[in-house]
Amino acid sequence: MSDHSPLIVSVSGIRGLVGQSFTDDTVHGFASAYGSALKPGARVVLARDTRPSGEGFSGVAAAALQQAGCVVLDLGVCSTPGAKVMIAELGADAGVVLTASHNPTPWNGLKLIRDDGMFLNHEQGKRVAESYRSGLFTERSGGRVETVAPEDTLDRHLRRILASVDADSIRRAGLAAAIDPCNGAGGILLPQLLAELGVDGRFINADTTGRFAHSPEPTPENLQELGRAVLANGSNLGFAIDPDADRVALVGEDGRAVGEDYSLALAVQAVTSPPRRRGPVVTTLSTSQIVTDAARRNGCPVLLTAVGEIHVTEKMREEKAVIGGEGNGGVIISEVVPGRDAALGTALLLEALAAAPGHSLRSLVDRLPTYFIEKRKQACDPGSLGAACEALLEKYPKAYVHPVSDGVKLYMSGTLECPWVHLRLSNTEPIARIIAEATTAEEASGLCDEAEELLREG
Repeated sequence: MSDHSPLIVSVSGIRGLVGQSFTDDTVHGFASAYGSALKPGARVVLARDTRPSGEGFSGVAAAALQQAGCVVLDLGVCSTPGAKVMIAELGADAGVVLTASHNPTPWNGLKLIRDDGMFLNHEQGKRVAESYRSGLFTERSGGRVETVAPEDTLDRHLRRILASVDADSIRRAGLAAAIDPCNGAGGILLPQLLAELGVDGRFINADTTGRFAHSPEPTPENLQELGRAVLANGSNLGFAIDPDADRVALVGEDGRAVGEDYSLALAVQAVTSPPRRRGPVVTTLSTSQIVTDAARRNGCPVLLTAVGEIHVTEKMREEKAVIGGEGNGGVIISEVVPGRDAALGTALLLEALAAAPGHSLRSLVDRLPTYFIEKRKQACDPGSLGAACEALLEKYPKAYVHPVSDGVKLYMSGTLECPWVHLRLSNTEPIARIIAEATTAEEASGLCDEAEELLREG
């Protein structure tokens, strides 16, 4: 393995560059390790996103799971949330999804899922990784592969989403939307979802080839084509979906990108507004203050976790949260899918838009306070990150340090309000992430500048 091509193993799964750090041996080893940890005859859902490398890797994973005595329920190309739905619907014991989520085409990865539809937590993942490194796997008889019809997965997932939103209000609104699934798994479910909701859906990059038309992370610079499609079609808004369809980002009716955090903030408003439910809302340290503001407006407490979907979903279960998610466009309602689901987020946002004045996304955004959040990446090792965190603490001795451990998050005013800066190692790339938020763009940028400088010095 090259130093420039690390295998990343974290609570967000396993990811690497195809043919370098991520190979048939990688897939076989992790699938064998996970299969060995399951009970004999365990039923394991297997799915993959649309990446060209996925089909071959899926065959390798299926063979390894069979050797461990597992019954493999092969969904074929399927979104990550769709696979989670099918674990519950089929009463499966586990799931394995081949995807590198928002990483570019040369990457692939594995997401390992428990019988409750959640990803492995840190300790569970650590045990599988130790087994993988040992190379000592259990072989059992009785393994086999059963194919699940794609229509079955789609229908079950769709039924859960439609039961969770006010579909009639969306249909009455007569909305139009542009959608960019980035040649990923979202191109399977989204067309039928929008048809069921009576939304005039105009799709770009919808063929499920896995040859992404642009960098797949739904950041503003990658949403320009979607913005043009919104304007060309006179749509109310645009939805950008990442390759395994667990994140959704927005473009307004003016063709301009709306920050990823607004996906969760507006979904929180839709779910917690009367006559719907109130209750705890869970999100992560790196999520914008607007999500907290949206929840508090409707009298809902907010709890913050370390970054990583499993941290959010486990806290949601513990607190009986009504909604949760991450500031990267991930929306979670546990009863629908115990994890981020772009299709669910899309439906909730359409419901919010149906009730908005003039069906305007900008009118919804303008109801929330204005903050400026800046997100940067920088190559770094764990030692440099630790030194930079210590230096930040020394520079701002009066700042409030959030007690959740995930790098360091400082609230500069000493209270749980903006401005803040969060410095942490990425779960999905060999980098540090620097996120800062303030009431002015200059202050947010300045905080990122300081953190970057400290990382370089470290």
